[in-house]
Amino acid sequence: MKLYFGESVRRLRLAAGLTQEQLAQRLHVTFQTISKWERNESYPDITMLPALAGLFNVKVDELLGVNQAENEQRVQEIMDMYDKNRKTRQERLAILKAAVAEFPLDYRILVRYLECLLGARGPGLKASLAVEKEVREIYENIVEHCKDDSIRIRAKRGFVQYLHQLARPFDPEEQPLGNPARQEECEKILAEMPSLMTSREHIATLVTMPGEPQLRAVQEKIQKSLWLLTHAIGRHGPYVAHPGDESTYANAAEIVYAHEIEMKLIALIYPDGDYGIQTWHIIYTSGYLAFYHSLLSNFDAAFEHLNRAIAVAREFDAQPQIITHTSPLLAGLSYDKTCCDQNHTKRLECLFADRYPWPEEFREDPRFQQYLNFSQET
Repeated sequence: MKLYFGESVRRLRLAAGLTQEQLAQRLHVTFQTISKWERNESYPDITMLPALAGLFNVKVDELLGVNQAENEQRVQEIMDMYDKNRKTRQERLAILKAAVAEFPLDYRILVRYLECLLGARGPGLKASLAVEKEVREIYENIVEHCKDDSIRIRAKRGFVQYLHQLARPFDPEEQPLGNPARQEECEKILAEMPSLMTSREHIATLVTMPGEPQLRAVQEKIQKSLWLLTHAIGRHGPYVAHPGDESTYANAAEIVYAHEIEMKLIALIYPDGDYGIQTWHIIYTSGYLAFYHSLLSNFDAAFEHLNRAIAVAREFDAQPQIITHTSPLLAGLSYDKTCCDQNHTKRLECLFADRYPWPEEFREDPRFQQYLNFSQET
């Protein structure tokens, strides 16, 4: 049976508001001894356990962390629920909030709650400001106390995006000038984050053992580098697609050009159509291309892209949970569908509903009614 004595001592000590030095004084040992206990480098004499348990008002079993294995299983179930999108966003938020109360020192839970809290807030400035106090408290807790760099970076990623949203100019009725101070804070945190060249995916290709492990590391880097590249193209100034923003309509030709480059890049890496992580990107990009082609009166091209969105969604939904890539550069690499949104076919309705303000002439095309019917059927 694995013991979690060090983790238990640290958790109980922090819950009691004691420093290592203060606990050491009460037990008549050195603070270095407490430090070694918490790192599981040494253990106290068995005769000291009852006194230590009594100090924290817990049973010896809890002090030894005997129930930690059960807790770990419970934490893993909660993380899987969130990571694999097994509930609605609001259900995940409620479960994670309760989990934070149950496991207040588990930063794996806390960072997921932070992400879910940011994702579940309503639209607009007021909704963002309503969660600012809680978001900031969670973020500062993780950054100041969590020793896991991956969790700290994950928290920073979500927090800087949140700060940037607060810093940008808003609707004139809400806040016309934005908030430069928040943008300055955002950029300060951004400067502390690792670059692409120091990312885990890049370094893994340099230090992983030869053979299949090194091959998989290279494939992961190719896959994620493509995701970053296509995302960057989609965020590139005049090429940004936003069907609800009429200011982008004058750039319809440029937007079509950029997004067709994205599709070509994806096709080069995934010639077999086993898009995996890129599936929803393909569907969204097809929708963007259809919309902006419709603005340019290229109706045949627009319907071609809508057909592609439907075909990709249906094929993806019909595949098993674990997809094994066959495209040459990624052959053998597996992809778990539960790591992304499920039922892409049903979600295609966003391409046909009011979210995309299709031109009236395009709506009157007999082919468009077929897509409306498809949306209602999904």
